[in-house]
Amino acid sequence: MSPDEAEIIRVHQEFAKCWSRGDARGAAAVFADDGVRVGARGDVQRGRAAIEHALDALFHGNFRGANVTLGINTVRLLGTEYALWQASLEIFVPGGPHLRGHALDVMHRRDGRWWVLESHPKLFPPTGP
Repeated sequence: MSPDEAEIIRVHQEFAKCWSRGDARGAAAVFADDGVRVGARGDVQRGRAAIEHALDALFHGNFRGANVTLGINTVRLLGTEYALWQASLEIFVPGGPHLRGHALDVMHRRDGRWWVLESHPKLFPPTGP
């Protein structure tokens, strides 16, 4: 694994830790200033402040106290400044559903570090009994 791949995975591990703590500011901090998040339900936020606001609403709404875990991370470097990251995800909601999904992020290296430029988390429909 290259140092860039390891750093991109570390960024996402930090995001997952913040998400599981309900720390919207910390989770949004991995996004570029001009980052975009297209939520699992199609909601779109543009810019770190809007992403933080949406995550805060999520963490104080239906996903209060939820934990997220990421599956195997894959990184595809697209030159020296861009990369694609993807992983399966599971969300455990206390007293609620166990959700599964997948996320794909476009990463951009700026100022010597990797940022999430655009994020596309998706949840799979519930399976039958």
